[in-house]
Amino acid sequence: MSDDPLKQLGEYLTATEAESLAVLIGAREHTAHALASVSRARREKVAKLLMAAGIGHTEPTMSVAVLRGIAGAKSAHRDLTPVWTMPGNEATTGHLTNQFHDVVAAARISVTCATYNFSSTSSMWDALQTASEEPEVVVCVYVDAGKGDPGGVKARLPRATVYRSANLPNGQPIVSHTKFIVVDHEVVLLTSANFSYNAENRNIEFGLLIRDSGLAASIESTMASKRGSLYELV
Repeated sequence: MSDDPLKQLGEYLTATEAESLAVLIGAREHTAHALASVSRARREKVAKLLMAAGIGHTEPTMSVAVLRGIAGAKSAHRDLTPVWTMPGNEATTGHLTNQFHDVVAAARISVTCATYNFSSTSSMWDALQTASEEPEVVVCVYVDAGKGDPGGVKARLPRATVYRSANLPNGQPIVSHTKFIVVDHEVVLLTSANFSYNAENRNIEFGLLIRDSGLAASIESTMASKRGSLYELV
């Protein structure tokens, strides 16, 4: 991390955190009150970075400008990395299975994911269970009602919020075939792979790791808007 306090702040804050702080400080809230918008696990570090950078309620105009600049830069920045699963050692760049685990392990605020099939052989169980046991990390899982074993997912991830695909008004089951992971409202992993041993180790699967808070927000809000119509709570 850089030695420059402003750069350190920009590297650490998520776009959502920066925007929330900007709104509250712009409304003349005390810095301590504005920090309530940051998760408890990250609050102390953010407070120290704000102080070091001279950002807070005592300099509201400058502080809002800096924070909005951080939020805008992170929203506009899009970093794409192709990731693969292939049998043996054929995947020489961007290993998809490693990215599954790495992005979830790095979660500080939230993990939202969806899969068609959540197999008992998947190594994602441990990653999601560990994340869901972190007190400040909110985990939400969407699965197909027929193939994703929603009851089993909820049983193994009791602290996660689990949704299953619903039925159409005519009774026909909706198939939820989407597969993605969104972490901290900023990192998106789109993948062809289900959560299963074969998909994570033997199949040829392709995905994209994308750092784009705008895309992350769009995916999460779209899925949330379909609760009650296309998805139901387990």
